[in-house]
Amino acid sequence: MAIACGATYVARGYSGNQKHLVGLIKGAIEHRGFAFVDVFSPCVTYNKDNTHDFFKERTKKLEDLGHDPTDFHAALDRAREWDETIPIGLFYKRDAPALDECEPVLATGGPLALRPPGVSAGDARWILDELM
Repeated sequence: MAIACGATYVARGYSGNQKHLVGLIKGAIEHRGFAFVDVFSPCVTYNKDNTHDFFKERTKKLEDLGHDPTDFHAALDRAREWDETIPIGLFYKRDAPALDECEPVLATGGPLALRPPGVSAGDARWILDELM
């Protein structure tokens, strides 16, 4: 769903494979854009079906399966897989400008809240009165 909705970094990890998961989360933090990481973390108390052993046997790293994270359609196909093999890893990554870089008014002058309003005090008061 995240891929279809425009996320530019989509990954899935498993809490039983901490080193791999840390790499995915680090990649998401460093990514400039909409990043989403899904994490399998089975409940050891109540979940008797999708246990640690269930995920340990089935999860396979996408990088070991030869997956290309720049291929949009392959990422969608891999994301739908859930059977004897459950893929984990980086499903999709696309470099794109962050949303704040796409809006020219945000590129200069700092945060909008700290800029002078650009209207007279009287006009600002009138606008506020109309909105309240």
